Amino acid sequence: MARMTHQNECKRCGTCCEKGGPALHTQDLFLIEKGFLSFDKIITIRSGELAHDPVLNSVEPVKTELLKIRGIKDSWACIFYDKSRNGCSIYDHRPLACKILKCWDTDDILELAGKDLLSRLDIVKDGNPLKERLIEYEELFPCPDLKTVSRTISRSSKKRVKKLERIINKDLAYRIRVNDEFNLSVSQELFYFGRPLFQLLIPLGFTTRENSSGIKLKFAKP
Repeated sequence: MARMTHQNECKRCGTCCEKGGPALHTQDLFLIEKGFLSFDKIITIRSGELAHDPVLNSVEPVKTELLKIRGIKDSWACIFYDKSRNGCSIYDHRPLACKILKCWDTDDILELAGKDLLSRLDIVKDGNPLKERLIEYEELFPCPDLKTVSRTISRSSKKRVKKLERIINKDLAYRIRVNDEFNLSVSQELFYFGRPLFQLLIPLGFTTRENSSGIKLKFAKP
């Protein structure tokens, strides 16, 4: 009879890395301060956005802002994952979550989830003029209650959809103005301001189109 074997080390299959980059914790601050991680490699997930909660194993609003290593192109696969060799291109300077992750024993990573998270204000220095802009942006355009939108949108009035439409266009106008002022790349924008609101609405069943007056929203039942 063949003996059962139990996994106790990483098989370097890449599955964890392809599922998404890690969230950053206070213990990772030195990686940014020492230049191992730049802002353009980080994406901000703002409080209120919908994301998979590993503890509850369900999609829930994010309670506290978190910073994640951004994905490759349109996927969440970690930008530092080298598929050609199933390895990490910054392995010696990888974030804490990557160091403690064991796919065969998730106790440690679940214990870390949601704790000691880094935020933009932890790493954007006072002398950076964009610090005032990101604070202003959060005051003007807080992330709406997307879970409520998701639950009620199918019976929402056209008036409510138009209200969302006005907000997303003001959101985009603010971003364009700041991007032009500071010559930000798309990657830098995603760090300082997170994803535009219209992108957050698409998974809820909205479609978007652009005309001369801006972005137009339409809700289609999934």
